[in-house]
Amino acid sequence: MNRFIRSMLLAVSIFGLGTIASAQDIPDAERVTTNDFRGRLEGTFEWEVAKDLSLEAGLQLRLNNDLGSVDRIHTSVGAQYEPCKYFNLGLDYILINGYDSRVKGWDKPRHRANLNLEGKLELGRVELSLRERVQTTFRTDSVNRYEKMNPEVVLRSRLMAEYSIRHSGWSPYILFELHNTLNAPKVVANYKTSPRSTDNYVTRYRAGVGAKLRITRNHRLDFYYYFDYDRSYNIDYKGNAGTLKGYKLENEFRHIFGVSYKFKL
Repeated sequence: MNRFIRSMLLAVSIFGLGTIASAQDIPDAERVTTNDFRGRLEGTFEWEVAKDLSLEAGLQLRLNNDLGSVDRIHTSVGAQYEPCKYFNLGLDYILINGYDSRVKGWDKPRHRANLNLEGKLELGRVELSLRERVQTTFRTDSVNRYEKMNPEVVLRSRLMAEYSIRHSGWSPYILFELHNTLNAPKVVANYKTSPRSTDNYVTRYRAGVGAKLRITRNHRLDFYYYFDYDRSYNIDYKGNAGTLKGYKLENEFRHIFGVSYKFKL
């Protein structure tokens, strides 16, 4: 029995030392913090093709670098179905064209697909809603899957409260949203000797306020401000050896001001 106990203790010790040695191969992440003011201008066309079914098409311009340069352009199409007043289902496709200020040209486009599930509850003049969005983004450039996933899958959870002001057309609202990675790459000491695995963590916290204005039955505006705390890992490996060179935890605070116009047919 004593020999068995000694053997078990030896095995546990070897496993523990191996785990410590493996952890020591991965350094602590370098932390980088930035701040940016951003802007969004958007136009959307909505067409109700049948009862409880509508189609949408839109174009959105995004600015960054303290509103001093173009970040990207989103071109979108989508459909939304509302089987009852408490629930709706939506599908969206977005073509993302990013602008690279270093080469003064448009970067390789990305393709994004969203599946939206939203529940609503009306309490007097207040509407509460919870939207769950599965967002999948496909890259068109070649990437190391140990550094960036392709496609990247994120779960976005948004809680929103909207109040309709009587006889005014205005509906102010507040919202809070979390972005959670579903298949982010996990950091390893050497990707040629370690199996690829994924990680899950909250990559964005968003709080926002805004106000919708119904000008007429067909014309609507939306003014909003978002405060985003965005955190993501930038992983870098040596191309030939596969050894981890280092990785950064990039923390970015974003102040986003936006105006959206919708024509509803």
